[in-house]
Order: sequence, then structure tokens, then C-alpha cells
Amino acid sequence: GCCRISGDVLVGPLLTLNIALVCFDFSGSGMSGGEYVSLGFHERDDLNCVINHVRHTMGYQRIALWGYSMGAAAVLMHASRDPTLAAVVADSPFSDLCELIQDICFNF
Repeated sequence: GCCRISGDVLVGPLLTLNIALVCFDFSGSGMSGGEYVSLGFHERDDLNCVINHVRHTMGYQRIALWGYSMGAAAVLMHASRDPTLAAVVADSPFSDLCELIQDICFNF
């Protein structure tokens, strides 16, 4: 899986372009609490909380999202309900939920 540490390589290049970066772990992933993941469905709500914090507490208005794997699925699910996003990068989301669940069950 992927976690917030994956964004570390982006900090230097983005800061030189005066672009802020927020990296976080979804509930049930990485260093975050929680016992399970929902493959993006509930994680989109985690993402919405982070975006609201960045907008309303930190004052940023132009927000772009980058997600990898399940994070990409969450980004796509959130983007469908947030037309104010400046950009979306969905890196390697799953394309078939049923196939993904079968793969997880057979490989677990």
C-alpha cells in the first residue's frame, strides 16, 4: 500500500514552485487510526475533511489532488462531488471493484 510518506519526494520540488503540500493517511491506513478501509468510499470523506481544513483553516483556495491506488479511487470519488478543484491526478486506481475484491479475498 501507500501512505503519507510517499509524498516526501514531492516536498522539495513543489515548495520551490511555491506550492504547498499536505500528505495524510486515510483512516485505517499508515499511522492513522481505524480498523478497516473501504477502498475509497469512506476515504473520500476523510479527503473532504482535509480539503475543508486546508480551505477554511489554512486559507488555500486553489486545491489539486493526487492519489495513488486506493487514494486515487478516493480522489476520483471526491472529485465527482467537488467542482471547485483545480486539478486531479489519479495514479493507478482500480478499474473494477468486483475484480479487486476477488483478488484481495484470494490473496489474503
